Amino acid sequence: MHIVAVCGSSREESNTNKLIRAAAEASGIGCEFIELGAIDIKPCSGCSMCMMNEGVCPIDDDMHGVCEKLLAADGFIIGGPTYFMDISGAVKSFIDRTMAVKYREIGPPHSDMPWHGTDPFYGKPAVLVTTVAGRGHERAIETLKVAFDDCHRMRIVEKLAEIVGMNDVDEMPETLARARAAGKKLAAALKA
Repeated sequence: MHIVAVCGSSREESNTNKLIRAAAEASGIGCEFIELGAIDIKPCSGCSMCMMNEGVCPIDDDMHGVCEKLLAADGFIIGGPTYFMDISGAVKSFIDRTMAVKYREIGPPHSDMPWHGTDPFYGKPAVLVTTVAGRGHERAIETLKVAFDDCHRMRIVEKLAEIVGMNDVDEMPETLARARAAGKKLAAALKA
């Protein structure tokens, strides 16, 4: 059993990535980290070739390997910072590109919207994380929820939308405690 944690900030030691790592560590489950700031994921071009080519995206970048890691995972921690009142562009590109896996005929069909293919992540537990200095975190967490709950049909066990100001979460024990509790909740969902 293992989880994949998607660290969506371009800064390795960002507050968002620190909370994701705290949740992963608290889960006690083997975790593979995907640092979006360290890999090349181009934006989706909207060409629909993945729909016509058994879920294979024609864009040549690191997303192909990321998709294989996601498909092999039992659970997820997915997060990104809030920029300009919503999730960051790097995380949005990641979200858009995950759609290709829905055309590999893995998992149950997406009955509400059959053009959305199948749901390879159906029912897999996930924790969603975003941080913000001031505002916009509600919309950012909603973007993550729509992508991974409504669209990919993961089972969201916790959502963290944390206002951190210009502080460092390493000096915010209550915030870190919420992240650790989310990791433990993820572990409990995986063991159930």
